[in-house]
Amino acid sequence: MTSDTLPIYLLSGMTADYPVYSRLTPLLPNATIINFIDPKPNESLTAYAERMADRFPKQCYIAGVSFGGILALEISRIVQPAGCILISSVSSPNELPPWFRVWRSLGGRNCSRILNVIGNSAVLVPKSLRTSSTMRATKLSGAAGAWHRWATSAVLDWNPAAEPISSLCLHIHGDADKTFPIQYTKPDIIVPNGRHDLPISHPVSTANAIHAFIKSVY
Repeated sequence: MTSDTLPIYLLSGMTADYPVYSRLTPLLPNATIINFIDPKPNESLTAYAERMADRFPKQCYIAGVSFGGILALEISRIVQPAGCILISSVSSPNELPPWFRVWRSLGGRNCSRILNVIGNSAVLVPKSLRTSSTMRATKLSGAAGAWHRWATSAVLDWNPAAEPISSLCLHIHGDADKTFPIQYTKPDIIVPNGRHDLPISHPVSTANAIHAFIKSVY
């Protein structure tokens, strides 16, 4: 099996049901979207990655958007695939923006209750007055927000596993990303005007970068 025929497994961001790959998958014939499994209470990101790793063969590429990119990194430490691809993500906690680091200092996974309060408060804001930040905060509310609260807390508490990644890695990032601003990251490929939902805003640029990376692996 050659590098360009290996499967590409895609991990979504925190909003798993958001069709972030809808414009990218037609350009990646070997790509398959992998569904998340339910996290255990207070489970760390590295422990979650260990349980997810069983779904991936060694001969593959693991890619992820945003939260999915962070998870792809941790899974790659275990699987050591042919390549790891980060899209609109960060390669270490040091690349998280300052406001994330403030929350990290408050205790990571211990923030779940606070996040629930924030979500419940956001829901009370009239829809006509909600900003994009308020809309994101509503996803933290109640039973339906359990996944978002866990994923947010897991990132805030993220301590990368000790195992080094022997796989080649590619980091693609848009210079208009407001969630993980580019000035805090160290991407390999910068997409002009690319937003956080890079596979939707710039699917061709993203696909071209992935194809070029795959050709360079072998």
